[in-house]
Amino acid sequence: MSFFSKLTPSHRKGEKNFERARAAEGRRDFDAAMEYFHDSAKAYDVHFAESEESGKALRPSHLVMAGISYTRIGRNADALEVLNACLALKEIPDAFLHAGYAAAKLSEADKAVDYWEHYPAWADQRIIATALKEQTALIRTQGEAALQSACEVVAEAVFRQDKENAKSKPFSRGKQKVPAKRGY
Repeated sequence: MSFFSKLTPSHRKGEKNFERARAAEGRRDFDAAMEYFHDSAKAYDVHFAESEESGKALRPSHLVMAGISYTRIGRNADALEVLNACLALKEIPDAFLHAGYAAAKLSEADKAVDYWEHYPAWADQRIIATALKEQTALIRTQGEAALQSACEVVAEAVFRQDKENAKSKPFSRGKQKVPAKRGY
């Protein structure tokens, strides 16, 4: 740990590790991604504790990044709590997506369907939206038996959507790294 890392705000550490984790996922380097998601989650734990102590309001972007990190490392109950707080402040498509995923992993079929059905059409993420629509219909007919396979289908759809976004949008220096409507 360097001297400067002590001066870096915890939310910034969480953001940077989140970005590194998403980049590693894009390369399909899932071991590195998992490490970065763990580091991001730890940083956000510290940030949330500091914010609670100081009484500062949390930003929706921090809540959604923390929720995604929690979901990726299997802290699904924590993810649902944080993503619900995010959705109370602002409708962010990835918050609906990952809250549904966390609910599905917790075997809460009705919650998963509810979150996934509220995934906004304005997000313009067609691959994800199509997968969510198909999986919610499947869960409604098959119940909890379809939850785990739905999670796998949704995870693959997210990966395919990320690849499609990378191909369709020319990313250049100084521009946003993720589609503008993602919310973080």
